[in-house]
Amino acid sequence: MNTRSLRSRLLLAGGWGMVLVSALATWWLGAMYERSAQATLDQQLNADLLAVLALLEVDAQGAVQVRDELRGERYRRVFSGAYWQLLDAQGQPLGQSRSLWDETLPAPATLRTGPARSFDTTGPLQQPLRAMAQQVTLPRAALPLRVIVATDRSQLDAQVTAFRQRTALALMVLIALWFAVLVAQVHYGLRPLKQLGRIAEQVRNGEDVRFPQQGLVREVAPLAAELNALLDHHGRMVLRARRSAEDLAHALKTPLTVLSTEAAGAGTDWRQTLRSETARMQASIDRYLALGVAADHQQRTPVAPVVSALCGLMQRVHDERGVVFTCAADAPGVFAGAREDLEEMLGNLLDNAGKWAAQRVEVGVALADKRLRITVSDDGDGLPEEDLSRVLGRGVRLDQRAPGSGLGLAIVADIAESYGGGLVLRNGTRGLVAELVLPAG
Repeated sequence: MNTRSLRSRLLLAGGWGMVLVSALATWWLGAMYERSAQATLDQQLNADLLAVLALLEVDAQGAVQVRDELRGERYRRVFSGAYWQLLDAQGQPLGQSRSLWDETLPAPATLRTGPARSFDTTGPLQQPLRAMAQQVTLPRAALPLRVIVATDRSQLDAQVTAFRQRTALALMVLIALWFAVLVAQVHYGLRPLKQLGRIAEQVRNGEDVRFPQQGLVREVAPLAAELNALLDHHGRMVLRARRSAEDLAHALKTPLTVLSTEAAGAGTDWRQTLRSETARMQASIDRYLALGVAADHQQRTPVAPVVSALCGLMQRVHDERGVVFTCAADAPGVFAGAREDLEEMLGNLLDNAGKWAAQRVEVGVALADKRLRITVSDDGDGLPEEDLSRVLGRGVRLDQRAPGSGLGLAIVADIAESYGGGLVLRNGTRGLVAELVLPAG
């Protein structure tokens, strides 16, 4: 497991980036300086080559002669590092500077008449030379001539090396300064995350706090919003689990009371009572175990099959009262959640509507802005306006004559809220309309 911190990652990446950029800059600046210095040296060699050409003359027989020596001590002192040489077309020496003594300069293998050509070579003492050669044809001369001038480039190489070293040293100092700035930048940039870390520690310790969104940088503010949404979701899941436990305890209370009474009595039909109450408790346990599971936002459930199946089921359940359930077989949309949760919500709403409907229950499904709106309306008497919100409370039963525990609508509202949706009750033209808002997949 890699435990390297984000701070160390940023510093390591930034440090290596500075080193690589500095190395590249050192090489590039050194190359540019060397090219500039070499161009200056080539200009000097070209001037000397023209000076040598100016000393040449051709006599009446077409022979080439050198009128005089180049001025300057460096071409007269033996092995001074500055040399010139005149060759015929076959490469035989016709004249040279005193500084060459009895040595010769190596000429390029191929040299044609045209512009002067620069190249690197070695001198009589094996010192590095920068040379320039040109092949020319003088007036009245029978054959072309080759002129070579050269100078010691050791000083140039030493200057380039010194420049590279000074550049590298300067960039090392800049790297140290840049790295100090990087450390400060990383420390300052990660400060909002450090603040989020402190708040996360408070949350882990059980404190009821939320991540602030005001005053945070633009890139971190969405993270704080998502963390707050996650905390709210977790709170809803905990509340849902607690309520499920309460609902389960309430649902098991009556069967346990019946069994306790049967055990204390002298009845002979206790087996039938045991079987029926056991089945009732098992159904309650299965129901609330499924309800207690956290909302599953990863699943996707098509709405149409669930609506059609539940309408058919409720039609059979309420068939004795003659209630007709009307549902669209091609209901649009996909619910972003578990099928069991959608069945639990719609089942409760349809069952509740079937109990209070006079003759008809209608189910409508609409999809807009990535939200599902499922409406279940009946043609019953509806509810007083002051009871529309109160009836969603847990255990609230407005009519004690009807069977039930008063938990159905509260369970629907809890599941819808766990998915970021909700349940709204209102009176329609006739009867009650329950609108369920859920996220669409």
